[in-house]
Amino acid sequence: MDPALLAQMHGGDWQRLSDLARRRTLTSSEAADFMRLYRTASKDLSRIVTVAPDSEAAARLSVIVHRARTHFTGIPRGPLSAFVRFAVRSLPAALWQLRWMLLAGTVLFLASAVLSALWALHTPGVLDSLMPPEAQRRLAEHDFVDYYKENPNSVFAVGVWTNNAWIAVQWVALGITGFYVPLGLVSNGANVGISAAVMYDQGYAADFWSYLLPHGIPEITCILIAAAAGMRIFFAWVLPRAMTRGAALAKEARSLITVAAGLVLFLFLSGLVEGFITPNPLPVWLKISVGVLLTLAIFAYAALLGRPVVRAGGDGDLEDERAGYTVLAAY
Repeated sequence: MDPALLAQMHGGDWQRLSDLARRRTLTSSEAADFMRLYRTASKDLSRIVTVAPDSEAAARLSVIVHRARTHFTGIPRGPLSAFVRFAVRSLPAALWQLRWMLLAGTVLFLASAVLSALWALHTPGVLDSLMPPEAQRRLAEHDFVDYYKENPNSVFAVGVWTNNAWIAVQWVALGITGFYVPLGLVSNGANVGISAAVMYDQGYAADFWSYLLPHGIPEITCILIAAAAGMRIFFAWVLPRAMTRGAALAKEARSLITVAAGLVLFLFLSGLVEGFITPNPLPVWLKISVGVLLTLAIFAYAALLGRPVVRAGGDGDLEDERAGYTVLAAY
């Protein structure tokens, strides 16, 4: 069956069904007409998906059929209901599905940081080749700590938040390349390691940890979650399993852009810690405890809400009627 020919023959009926699906109420004759058109359109969609799943006709009719199905099977949700579903189902489920990819990214990041720090500290001349001795002294004595205090707390918090949120969205979106995220993890880990080496070499190790850990624990966790999301999109494209590459990629992208939206909120909280807690003259143990508790809260949120959803067969994707049709691939 030629999709273009079928669209030409039944296009009027499809449009009529679409118009009826947009109405709040239907008369008895319109309801009968609606059901007849829905059954016909469903059969047409099945035929088109079989021969040309990526055609324009398939995409158009899929939207119409799912809109019609929603019209008589449920009440469209308002913004509040959609937000509740996002917060208690989609986001935590998507986060829970990232746990093993997150572990792999964490190992890569920490290994890069530790190895670069050890290399810089124990290889003569490395630190001086990377940074002039005067710059090292200035970083350790002033610049590292002043970075957190040179701007008003609120301005600094907003600046940190927007920068980190932009990085997180980039890592999710560009993860499909397969190399952007691993290179980012290695380079960022190396930067942290070199900074640690300078601070240790200059005798300011305590300042390094007391100013990095309070916000760094939740902030780096969020960036690592973004990295895991990006790599999951890449593997969905490379290893689509029982779906076409396009369908697998679309499914993961919908789920993991959800993660990016959630990370914007998490990074906002981390930015508040960096802007108001890190430079605050509170006991170091208390400042670090705030960062640890925020990170544990993110993990608990994913485990307590997301794990049951995933175990029940759910995920962070949209519902079927909102996501569109799915094409299975035979092997």
